Order: sequence, then C-alpha cells, then structure tokens
Amino acid sequence: MSKFQVIFLSISLFIAGCVEEVSEKNSIDSFEQTYWVEDYTKDLNFPWAITWLPNGDLLVTERLGKIKLIRKGNIISELQGVPEVMVSSPFDGLLDIKIDPDFKNSPYIYLSFTKGNTTERVGVVYRAKIEGNKLVEGEEIFNTSPPAPTGGPNITRINFLSDKSIVAAVGSSGQHAYGMVQRLDGDIGKIIRINRDGSIPMDNAFAAKNQNAKAELWATGLRSIGGLTLDDNDQLWGIEMGPQGGDELNLIEGGGNYGFPLVSWGFDYSGRALSEKQTAAGFVDPVVTWSPSISPYGITFYQGEVFPKWNGDFFIGVLGDQTILRMRIRDGKLIEQQDLLYHLNERIRSVETGPDGFIYAVTDSSNGKIIRLRPGTPSEKELTNVSKPFPMPKNSDIGERLRHHGVMQNEETMLAIQATYDSERAKFIYNQNCVSCHSLTADSESNIGPHLESIAGRRSGSLPNYNYSAAMKTNNQTSVIWDSRTIAAYITNPQAIFPGTKMISTPLNFEDAVQVSNYLTRLNPEEN
Repeated sequence: MSKFQVIFLSISLFIAGCVEEVSEKNSIDSFEQTYWVEDYTKDLNFPWAITWLPNGDLLVTERLGKIKLIRKGNIISELQGVPEVMVSSPFDGLLDIKIDPDFKNSPYIYLSFTKGNTTERVGVVYRAKIEGNKLVEGEEIFNTSPPAPTGGPNITRINFLSDKSIVAAVGSSGQHAYGMVQRLDGDIGKIIRINRDGSIPMDNAFAAKNQNAKAELWATGLRSIGGLTLDDNDQLWGIEMGPQGGDELNLIEGGGNYGFPLVSWGFDYSGRALSEKQTAAGFVDPVVTWSPSISPYGITFYQGEVFPKWNGDFFIGVLGDQTILRMRIRDGKLIEQQDLLYHLNERIRSVETGPDGFIYAVTDSSNGKIIRLRPGTPSEKELTNVSKPFPMPKNSDIGERLRHHGVMQNEETMLAIQATYDSERAKFIYNQNCVSCHSLTADSESNIGPHLESIAGRRSGSLPNYNYSAAMKTNNQTSVIWDSRTIAAYITNPQAIFPGTKMISTPLNFEDAVQVSNYLTRLNPEEN
C-alpha cells in the first residue's frame, strides 16, 4: 500500500468515525433516524402552548397574558381582546390553547387560564372567535370550584376526545390541597369533561356512579398533568408531575382513579413518602414512572411521514432534565427511550406535531423560543438556524438553572414565600387573629381549637376531642400533613381545603399567613 493510500485510508476512517459519533448521538442504531434542531421563533416571553390555524399560521400563548401570531417562524402580530389573567405566581396565567376540531364550521379557539386573586384562584376554559387580529365573542365556558388557595388550580392542559368533547386537566394546587384530590365534590386533581359549548355530557363516569360527585368529573387521583395527547387508537395519554419522584405516564380512561396521593412513588417536600403503597386495588397503575423526578411537561404522539422511523412514538418535554424524550411504548410497556436534546440546556414546556410533520417544542424562559426538530442534517444555508446551547454554568443546581432561565419572577406569592421571617410581626398577627381559639401549648385548657405547639408535621384532624369539620376529621383519603405552606394556604382559604370549617377569625392575606405559618412551624414545645 502506497503512502498516499495509507493517508487516504486514515482520513476515511477518521471521517467515518466522526459520522458514527454524530449518528450515535442523534439516533438509535435500530431506527437510524438522524435529525437536527433549529430555532423556529425567538424573542418570546414565557411561551406556554402552541396550536395551528388551518392556513398554517401558528398561535402561541405567553403565560403573562399574550397570544402571538406566527407565520413561517416570524412574529406577525399580537392578538387583541385576550381576557385578563392572574399571574401572581409562576404557576398562574394564560396557559393552553387549542382550535376547534370543526374549525371551518365552528371557528373557535379554546384557552385555559387562571383568574381570581392570590388566595382564591379559579381555573377557566374560555372560547372565542378570531376576527382579523382580535378575539371576539369570548366567553368563559367552565370555571373550577371551589376557588382554591395559592398554588392552583390551574387548568394546565385541554384536549379533544374522539367524540369532540373537551377534557381539561386541573392541577392539585400543591401539597396543602392534596386532601381535595380524592374527594368528588371539587375539581382539584381531576380531569373534567365538558362539551364545546360548556355544557356537561350526561355520560361522565363519576356522576353516573356517585350522586354526590360533580357532574363534570371524568378522571381523578392526579397531581399535575403536564400534557395530554391521543394515540392512533384515540386513547388519551397524560404525563403527570410528581412532587419529589413519582412522575408518571398514564393511559387515561373515563372513571379511572390514578391514586394520588394515596398511591404514589413520590415524596412530599419534607422527605416523607407520600404513601406506603405504590400500587393497590381500585387504582390505575402508571405505564411509566420516573423517580427521581424529571418534571415532564408537554407530550405528542407522532403520526407523520417526516420521521418515518419514529412513527407511533411519544415525544415528551422535560423541564427538569431540559430535554425531549422519545419513548416507544408497545403493549403497555416502555421498550425504548431516547434523549433528543442532550446539550441545549432548555426547559421544555410543550411538544406538538405540526401540520407539516415536524416536531415543535416550546421553551420555558423569559427569553423563550419555539424550536423545531428536522430530519437529516442542516444545509450550509441552514447552519445559522441551528439551535445553540443556552449558556449555563457548569454543575449548576436547579435553583441556578431557574434563575438563568428567568423562571423565578417577582410574582406576589413568590415574594411572600421568600420574604424575611419577622418573628415579632408574626407573633403580633398570631395574637391578633388566632390566640382566642388556639393555645400554643398542649396543657392549656382555654383553647377552643387544637393546640399548635406540634402542628408542624402533624396530620390534620388527628388530635382527639375537637369538633372538626367533617372534611377535616382524620381520613387517610382527605387529610393533609401540616407544613408551612399548608398552614399558610389554610388560614387564607380554609373552605377550599376543608369545607365546613368554622373559623372565627377572618382569613388572612397571603403575606401575613406566610409569617404566621413560619412562626408556628418554628415552635419549640420546651420553650412554650
């Protein structure tokens, strides 16, 4: 072999090795689907969800209350007539958006958003028509009840079933409202089903079985649904965020109870396991679970020709691990999982299949964007559109990532939670509002309500000899563990967590409630 041939062979092997390395990163050998990621639309402010109009234009919601119209990747305009939304926490605002499945004859778009105030939140399903650059004939077709304390209830996702009815996922409102999830007299932690005009179908499963159940309930036992999608058999799938661990992919059916918080792989934020059981009779098991949490958000079932090797796979956005997962489920089992954005450092809020067959994703950032997965490799002209990694310090923790992405803003509830504890102010508020009914010590005989020296970590309604409301009496299905946020939520809106509660004092505003809850969780029995 000549010297030239040796050099040529060496160069060929080097190139082959580089191609093989790219292939290993961008595809799984058995499917050999190469792809690249482009920036489709930039300069969005906390974008949440996207949908397409029949002419190919794209609508994107921004959580702080705006809808942008995008054509061929460019922001064309901002829609007028968008309803006012509440954004007092990072979990509120203008969220999902869908167009009517019969848009040609029924030209409505549907939105989900949060309204109300810090201590009494209401989730809304809203519909309107688009005329030119404006929403018209807007109306709220569904409101969650009862009004919930800080943390929810957000209608995180809406979708249409094969019969064109609407399903809407209502969040659990945080740890303080976990006791509401298994109850059938409220919407928290449920999927509700309504008709497109807001009326309630007669065949919703829970009302048919239980006359005390709210008529709109369709599925229960859910913490926080991050995405809904239909597969090729018109079955509804949902991804669910657990607290610490216990994220789930579920096949969701009408009448199903998905167990939360009674059956869960998750832990509450004190480190305690939420449940001693991860499976039990009467509850539907998840198809896939993640522990520790990855924080999945956004899901699409791919049925397109652009990525033929990925047909029939799920694509799931991930906030925590900042990626998109391609998942192949067959016969109810996960047989393959691929990380598609291993280097971009982008929190993914939504994933959708576009009408062009490409896969689109929305990043959750104050400088958010829409990215698009495309097959093959970029041409020389397309290199400038290739997505570049979000600058992130090496070995950064979750707090640093949130700050760099601009996620933690100066919303009202976040400022209150992060406020410096003022012990003198907290004692004053407590003495002014609570001391006439509650003693700080167990040996006092003057208190009407339970003593509070050991409330932190105690289960609601667990002390004997007190006239608790029926909802608060010890019941493993509806009780909660008192911690600082649970206490704060309760004393701002007790009826939302435990209906029937009698509290002489007027409910506190959230800022004062946070101070009192911090005071109570700091109590030392030996000093009282």
